[in-house]
Amino acid sequence: MAQHTARKKAGADRKTAARSAAEQDPRNAANSVEAAAAQGVPSSVPEAASGRAGAPGGAAYPEWAGRLEDSRDVPARDGAGQGCDYSGQRDLRELAREDLMEMEGLLCRQLAAFFSFSGHALYFPRNQASDEPQLLARERKLLLPLIWKEQLLGMVMLHGVRAREVRPLLEILPAITGLILENLARAKAVRTDAVTSLVTEESLFARMEGEAERVRAHLEEPSAPEGLAAPMHRMCMGIVLLRMNNGPDVVRRHGFAFAENFMRRFADACRSVLPSDVLAARVGRHELALLLSASGRGACHKLARAVLARMEAERPASPLTRQVVHARLCAGHALYPQDMQGAEMGLGMYEQARLLMARARLAADVAGQTAAAAEAAGADGTRAGESRIMPFARILQEGGLVLESLPLGRLRISLGRQAKAREGMRFAVWSADAGQKPRYKGEVVLLRVGDRDSVAEILHLADAALLPMPGDSLALLGQSPVLSPDLDGHDPSLSIPGVQEALLTPPAAPARQVQERGEPADTPAIPRAPVLAQAAPCAAAASEHSGAAGNSENPQAQVRAVPFPAVAADGSTVPDAEQKDGANTSSAESSRCDLCGHGDFLNRFAHESERCARFVLAIVRLENAEDHAPATALRLWRKLLRKLAPDTEQAEPLAGLYGSNSLIFFHPGVETPDVAGLYESLCADLKNEGFDAAAGLAAFPFLQYRKAEMPDCALKALEYALLLPPPRVGICNSLALNISADRRYSLGDVFGALEEYKLALLADKANVMAWNSLGVCMAALGRGHEARRYFLEALRHNPDAGAAKQIYYNLGNICQSLGERRAAARYYRQCVKAAPDHLFAHIRLGQLCEQGGRRADARRYYELAAAIEDASPGRPGVARRHLARVAARQRRGGEARELLHEALLRNPQDAASMLLLANIYLDGNEDPAVAELLARKSAGLHDRPEAWQTLARALRALDREDEARLAEARAVLG
Repeated sequence: MAQHTARKKAGADRKTAARSAAEQDPRNAANSVEAAAAQGVPSSVPEAASGRAGAPGGAAYPEWAGRLEDSRDVPARDGAGQGCDYSGQRDLRELAREDLMEMEGLLCRQLAAFFSFSGHALYFPRNQASDEPQLLARERKLLLPLIWKEQLLGMVMLHGVRAREVRPLLEILPAITGLILENLARAKAVRTDAVTSLVTEESLFARMEGEAERVRAHLEEPSAPEGLAAPMHRMCMGIVLLRMNNGPDVVRRHGFAFAENFMRRFADACRSVLPSDVLAARVGRHELALLLSASGRGACHKLARAVLARMEAERPASPLTRQVVHARLCAGHALYPQDMQGAEMGLGMYEQARLLMARARLAADVAGQTAAAAEAAGADGTRAGESRIMPFARILQEGGLVLESLPLGRLRISLGRQAKAREGMRFAVWSADAGQKPRYKGEVVLLRVGDRDSVAEILHLADAALLPMPGDSLALLGQSPVLSPDLDGHDPSLSIPGVQEALLTPPAAPARQVQERGEPADTPAIPRAPVLAQAAPCAAAASEHSGAAGNSENPQAQVRAVPFPAVAADGSTVPDAEQKDGANTSSAESSRCDLCGHGDFLNRFAHESERCARFVLAIVRLENAEDHAPATALRLWRKLLRKLAPDTEQAEPLAGLYGSNSLIFFHPGVETPDVAGLYESLCADLKNEGFDAAAGLAAFPFLQYRKAEMPDCALKALEYALLLPPPRVGICNSLALNISADRRYSLGDVFGALEEYKLALLADKANVMAWNSLGVCMAALGRGHEARRYFLEALRHNPDAGAAKQIYYNLGNICQSLGERRAAARYYRQCVKAAPDHLFAHIRLGQLCEQGGRRADARRYYELAAAIEDASPGRPGVARRHLARVAARQRRGGEARELLHEALLRNPQDAASMLLLANIYLDGNEDPAVAELLARKSAGLHDRPEAWQTLARALRALDREDEARLAEARAVLG
């Protein structure tokens, strides 16, 4: 207790030393300090470095915990950062006045090892004070100057000293003080990162453990608040983690020294905007952490936004390419104890501090993924900027992403147990299309939760043709937000547009309940027509959310469960007045004219399809349709169905919704030719009604497809139909499988495309496009001989002129890659014969002639290719680049330079032309500075070893050997 009282008195002494120390000598200063302390006069520490405040509540700092070093005391370093020495001895053993304040406890403990005292006061006189210790024996005080490297940092007034202990030490006290200050400097160097001058990770954890202990002590014994500092009344602690996501790429492209210099500049930028009570630390190679005492989520979020904005302004130029390097920054933050679970509060402080840091890291991971997805989707600056910051508590709300599409209608998502995800949680899926407003796609439920990711199953889709894709965002459904009010109140922009409405909208209810909830109290409920009475809740939910996404400004539109007007038994639209009288419609009539919802249709289809050996499934898509379009399509379909079989007494085929703009029909016991005319007439009639429609038909049996896979086959037929002229009716056949395989190949699924191309050939062995595409897949897999075999097989089936020229070119390309130049030239000539304006066939022929030493023939082919380019002004100048290379080898540098300038006029980003032009300048002993500029830009556009080697040549010509060696090393490392 005595020690605590002495330290509180010392804090008051330090506050009142400002005015008295300016004019008085040290002896009078000591008296004035005591007088001010006795009177309780408030004051502040004079000359405190960088205007830093004292300890909270006036209490002395008990121990240095690695607080920030002032940016003015950080020595200037080499701006390029390539030749900097980042050793631990670099200026970190320099002491500043704020270091004495922060390590005050350590200073006093070291002095107490030599003599005893009961209290102390630290102050900083402005005038030159005595360099010798002064013992005031009557007052039992010792005035001790703190001199470091021949500079007076401050003075410490020690109270309650014993004269007989101190007097023999007066002569050696300056040496003792120097050793103690040396220890403080070493302690500072150990606890400070050598590159950023921020504290180290272990020092941060030590501070976090202390803060967490104070929070828990107050929670366990709230009746004793005097043991806590004043700002801890909020009983929370925040940790913000800042990360440079592209740090490894910066290291790979620009080197370790450049990346370390980048982090130093980030630390300086961060330090310039931090409040004095925030502790900053380096916690990873490309990460910084900020510790906020007594701060909520709102303060953490605002500080993260401010720091990221300041750090983004740091854009150093690469010393090699001279291009500005942009950092992809993100941040995550977590709060103690709000983000800790109950059982975790019983762990030791060592564990809790690191758990909190792990949660901030997880939030930063999610922020990085979300920012990357928003950037890939072409989001505007505001949304992309907000997506870079993620609170841990919001990860479940809106931080989830679709990572991968799995078979059987399942997805792999980015939420796991670490984000507090649990089995059974439901999420809405929102699209991430570039330049478009997020669109509701459907709903998924978690089936199996892993540590970092989970497997979810699709419950229903708003549009069955619009499937969830990797990069789509997720929003939690069915649970209220778990955020603190300060973040919810101050940061509404964090939410994805439309997600908050979905979160606040309860699950879809039956139509009657929805109307009772959406209509005024005095408005009678309007019963729906029987045809919609059996619609599945999932279809209602899909329609409801789809409407919310498309018309978010109308809250009433979000609670309507009916996607389009009701349809009567004859297919006509039921007016509202007649709908009121339709509540007592018989159940027989209702069952005869049902229109199933999406989920209900699939369930009934699975049951009905087991009874028949053959059937046709049809999906009709209505593009750019209004709400009543499905009702119109159903009416026309029934009308055509009666014309097709007017005397039949069989039950009407099963009909249902397939998304918000499609209908699906099940025709048992028929084949495709029996119903193809029906859907051609339907699409034509819908065209006359003003609707663009397309239909896809899939018949069972078909190849090895099972009955449950027929909806997927119908979607493939629909995809084929969308490419046809009106009336657009596609059948699931070899061409439909070929188009589906093309889409898979374009998405990078080469093996899935191979499988479908082979199925297309099983359906039709004369499918030339499938043979050609199969050869392209084999070439992409590096199996050139198999690819050539498939291309030759395609030629045997007599392709038309358009397909023949492509097959000839592919054959020439694969033969050239296999080293068979004669065969390659033969196929290229056949390609040119079939298509005289084929640009790349001429260029390939020129390359073959050039490789054979026939430069005149090569030049002739390149000139023909250039003429083809001139016929199409928008084409890049590829042929001119090849012509320039031939001219350079024929020692016609002027012509080569002119051709390359023409090529660069056509395509200013042509890295190969820049590199060739730089080599021409160097070979001709012309201005190497121009060659350096061209080589740097070429290396920045296309990172190739040849570009770095040319840059090294240019730098050596400019007598910049050090930079040339760096460029050569970059060429070797790649």
